[in-house]
Amino acid sequence: MELLAWLNEMVETDYPKVEMCSDGVAYCQILDAIHPSIVPLHKLNFYAKNKDDFARNLKVLEDCVNKLKLQKQLNVASLANGKFQSNMDFLQWIYDYT
Repeated sequence: MELLAWLNEMVETDYPKVEMCSDGVAYCQILDAIHPSIVPLHKLNFYAKNKDDFARNLKVLEDCVNKLKLQKQLNVASLANGKFQSNMDFLQWIYDYT
């Protein structure tokens, strides 16, 4: 999948499936690459393993999206639950945003 390959190259990771982006880390790293220092990366759990950890990471992302006044609503619960379509939609949005 082209978008997943782009994401993995952009943040130097190896996500095998779009649903695994639900940890929020890659999304935050991409936003940080576009807007240096806007994302408090120290608040992220880079070893997140469950929905609650994912949701906390995604909340950091949501706060940054709001701070930047971007026209994007995040459904943190749906993203954190690993829903393919939610993560695919956000991945497409962030790709277009870059």
